Amino acid sequence: MLGIPVFDGFIQEDELATPRKSFAESVQSIYNDLDKALALLPYDYGNKTAVPADFSEVKDIYSYNFVMGNATQQRVSGRITKAFKARLALLEASPAFNTNNDASRWEKAANMTAELLNINNFDPKGNLFYLKAQIDAGNLTANDYLDNAETLWRRAIVSNRTWEAANFPPTLYGNGRINPTQNLVDAFPMKNGYPITDARSGYDPSNPYADRDPRLALYIIYDGSTYKNAKINTGVNSGNNGLNALVNSTRTGYYLKKLLREDANPNPSSTSDQQHVIMHIRHTELFLNYAEAANEAWGPTGSAANGFSAKEVIAAIRNRAGITQPDEYLESVNTKEAMRELIRNERRLELCFESFRFWDLRRWKADLTEPARGVRIENGAYNYFIVEERVYKNAYMHYGPIPYTEVLKYNIEQNAGW
Repeated sequence: MLGIPVFDGFIQEDELATPRKSFAESVQSIYNDLDKALALLPYDYGNKTAVPADFSEVKDIYSYNFVMGNATQQRVSGRITKAFKARLALLEASPAFNTNNDASRWEKAANMTAELLNINNFDPKGNLFYLKAQIDAGNLTANDYLDNAETLWRRAIVSNRTWEAANFPPTLYGNGRINPTQNLVDAFPMKNGYPITDARSGYDPSNPYADRDPRLALYIIYDGSTYKNAKINTGVNSGNNGLNALVNSTRTGYYLKKLLREDANPNPSSTSDQQHVIMHIRHTELFLNYAEAANEAWGPTGSAANGFSAKEVIAAIRNRAGITQPDEYLESVNTKEAMRELIRNERRLELCFESFRFWDLRRWKADLTEPARGVRIENGAYNYFIVEERVYKNAYMHYGPIPYTEVLKYNIEQNAGW
């Protein structure tokens, strides 16, 4: 959106057609609302040993902790509100809205995000947040931001096998719905950190999954992967998991692995549910937000008052991922432009399948028309093909349309091009 109607009181019937404010005015209105929330919310919920002075009317610590203690950690707090402010600042600084590339907006976003981060508390297993050990660790209490350094805000942990039933390959009783694209697979570098397009990477087109960034095998099932003690073949004429073999077989040559529990069993005769967590805000996202803003504000090695740079954040993320150290490719990245490309790619990998990519492309005013590609593996040959064209028009589709019914009801000005 490029601005919204702003209301700060009860709406009267004759006010329904209030014109949209500018983007800057709309953003400031959101900041104002968040600041009002910050004035009233505790920075963190959690058990205390004595009733705080601000709650002198509460007579005993049991009553205080019942309402404000560990059991209420997932309610919106001051910390979570600050994270929303920092997210908004990044949006405000992004190319789709910061048309003059005002550096002060990037500084603002970096500084706001830095308040929530400590590079020394970077979770070494944060990218595995959906697996059993990490869920168990975060489920001891609701106090996740202390017990689990990756979690800032999440939904309640639930037991089911819905995701597995939707996305496992057919031979594992799944419907194979989310099929990662070849585009994403190609974005994963080699284990030595070099992009597969770099001559120093050692990439072998005839053995494309060998010696790749470990996150590829962690997040995506590709031809020859072993999953649930079974080999998954995705090539042509390789069985029910093969390319387009069944209506629920892969269309791209790949299946989803990230977010799923390998120990879940979607077999209808099974009762094997497993715990799952849906994240609203992860610290990895915030670190990536900070890296993006800090690089745009101060370059790869500059930093906010917290003392760590965009390059240090990306180094921590790639080291955690299993990139061979020393990371020679990262060490060679010294310009703002090259670091921007690397940060955006790391964001693509770390946050894949978490509903960020489309919105990132829009706020960056990046190309929306790149076709989704897949791989056809047949007789040992890898042939790449277009699975689906993208019909976005970059001139205007970076911004969303307002539903026509809303335009008619409230006389709202439509975004250009829609």
